Amino acid sequence: MGGIIAARWLVGPFTLLGIPVKVPLNPEGVFALLITALLATATRTEPRASASGQTPQLLATAAAALTLAALYPALQTYFLSDDFILVKQAHDFTTSTLIPLFTTAGGDGFFRPLGYLSFDLNASFAGTDPRWWHLSALLLHALNAALVAKLATRLGASNMIAFLAGALFALHGTHLEAVVWIAGRFDVLAVLFTLSTLLLFGKNTPAALFCALAALWSKEAAYVLPALLALLAWHERKSLRTTLPFWAITATAFLYRWMLLGGIGGYQVSSGESAFYSLKLATTAKAIFVRLWTSLYFPLNWSNDPSLLTGLIACAYIGALLWLALRARPSPALRLALAALAVSILPPLHLLGGAADLSGGRLLYLPSIWFCLLLAFAVSGLDRRNATIVTALLITFHFAALRHDLPYWQRASEQVRSICQQAVQTGIHPTEPPRSIEGVPTLANGIEECIEAAPR
Repeated sequence: MGGIIAARWLVGPFTLLGIPVKVPLNPEGVFALLITALLATATRTEPRASASGQTPQLLATAAAALTLAALYPALQTYFLSDDFILVKQAHDFTTSTLIPLFTTAGGDGFFRPLGYLSFDLNASFAGTDPRWWHLSALLLHALNAALVAKLATRLGASNMIAFLAGALFALHGTHLEAVVWIAGRFDVLAVLFTLSTLLLFGKNTPAALFCALAALWSKEAAYVLPALLALLAWHERKSLRTTLPFWAITATAFLYRWMLLGGIGGYQVSSGESAFYSLKLATTAKAIFVRLWTSLYFPLNWSNDPSLLTGLIACAYIGALLWLALRARPSPALRLALAALAVSILPPLHLLGGAADLSGGRLLYLPSIWFCLLLAFAVSGLDRRNATIVTALLITFHFAALRHDLPYWQRASEQVRSICQQAVQTGIHPTEPPRSIEGVPTLANGIEECIEAAPR
């Protein structure tokens, strides 16, 4: 499988034994799943001393700085799709609309009051300048990357391994939809408060409970938080009774949400039924066992082929993964990360697809925490020299993949700006504006608000 993937990256589409290999999503997914299975089933030949300790603030800061260094071009991206609606609503915010945020269900089938409050606060200083909105998102993502490094330390990682976890999270290509798209703020906030809860658990219960509620009120993905805390308690040999307050507050928040929405809510299918009930065995199995791993290990937008340099880096990355699977003797924290990943994909399971253009990548913002920790703790099983080489290759590939993916967002946003400016100049509103361009959400929503915001 690794050879097939490498060949596709280097020579383009080809046919193997009568089977066309156009976009290597399935070979990538199978390869990645097998690598994960090898890592998860590896056994230690001898005990390994724990490398726990406090991560120096410098390393957490470095992970955050890497985020800004890699994603700074996103500051020039325009608004997209739902962004126009959210920014307009945020500017209409008054103190009289504060309480209804927490007592009224959203018309979109969701209840995310803290996300909307975040937009309202953002509008108070960002106005309608997309650069300030994107800077706010990048800073939140950078903070999350630093917190992932901190979480790795809590799980026993050395300084280098903790930095690797934070760096992988900072650079992961699926995060563009959550970070560059303003409408993805809900995912970023939910992860911020989820990570804060995990780090505060067992140290400051009142603060941890506050962060847990904030996560639940940011996005529904956070409803797996009590299960994640139970896994953490098991890993640290704490009593599961310490998680009971978090189960209680999650159950209460869920019942309150159910009452406001009149049911489970969420997106709806054409029949009017919640998409949550639309799971099908075949498509779900493919999403779990193939496409999920494709998106996590190879987060590349295949709307256009990558450059030769990116292909060569990908080949080195494949070699690093094979070497890692052969030589690593990972810590128990790796198995914790794998279990937490499996738990984290449950809320968006009915929406997972693993598209070739990475659309829907925001759904993996929370699960990717555990993927980054999984890879980092796999590297911790290598000797220092090999760990350093593999760390460099992992970071280099994900940086290259991110820089391949980012221009799609810049080009799509410029097309959105052009469409709305042209509508203002001609007085003719487009009847069928593009819903997405190369996997980037464009004008499925917000066309009227976009035209209204366009310069006259």
